[in-house]
Amino acid sequence: MGNLTGRFALITGGSGGIGRATALEFAREGARGIGVHYATNRSAADAVAKEVEAHGAKALPIQADVSKPHEAKRMVDTFVKTFGRLDALVCCAGHPFRRDEWFARLEDLAEEMLLRPLRVDLFGSLFAVQAAVPVMKKQRRGFIVLIGSTPAITGDTVGLSYFLAKAGVLAATRGLAQILGPHNVHVNAVALGAFDTGAMAVLTKSERKALADEAALKRTGDPVEIARKIVFLCSDDASFMTGQTLVVDGGYAMR
Repeated sequence: MGNLTGRFALITGGSGGIGRATALEFAREGARGIGVHYATNRSAADAVAKEVEAHGAKALPIQADVSKPHEAKRMVDTFVKTFGRLDALVCCAGHPFRRDEWFARLEDLAEEMLLRPLRVDLFGSLFAVQAAVPVMKKQRRGFIVLIGSTPAITGDTVGLSYFLAKAGVLAATRGLAQILGPHNVHVNAVALGAFDTGAMAVLTKSERKALADEAALKRTGDPVEIARKIVFLCSDDASFMTGQTLVVDGGYAMR
């Protein structure tokens, strides 16, 4: 414990699921200040902030639509104005699961269905990084973690619009790492399998079982299991890692 002692971290999508788990793990690991970003659900962000502060860290709920560059910049500016620095940025904000998009036939994927995940998962991450970079460059230090997906590596027969956006995230990770490496800013990604988050709740019991059975471990992941990996990637234990994608999928990619 204590791998992030004294650090300040901004977590987009911090009001629920993996973002919430990450915020709490950062607090447990000694982070001093944590930004809990949310898009619309202020009450959920406030609840996470209360949990974070119970672990001894300061918490700041921040509303923004990260798919809009000026709002992503306002989010980062608000964080830095409050805490004075930004050591880690974790981009968990993502387009919500929608059954009509996920299971649509290729021929039925409308332009808007393809664009929605791109706007939030890919461009939302890039806009947040753009806003954070000047601060991290000035500090000569920073850790950025982007959220990808295993199907972005393996491909799949469903969720095309989703894993196209996540494939862009993984490509961006490699490019950003090369651009920001000379400034001592580390950029890594995690590629996720199926995790037990709110998105899973909209699936039927049989669909959840089928998803779990695709992994070698025959289960879905707990959000804490990915949060621990994100802590590692934002700690000095990962000081010589950048441009990497850490696959955390219970063995899904081996199917």
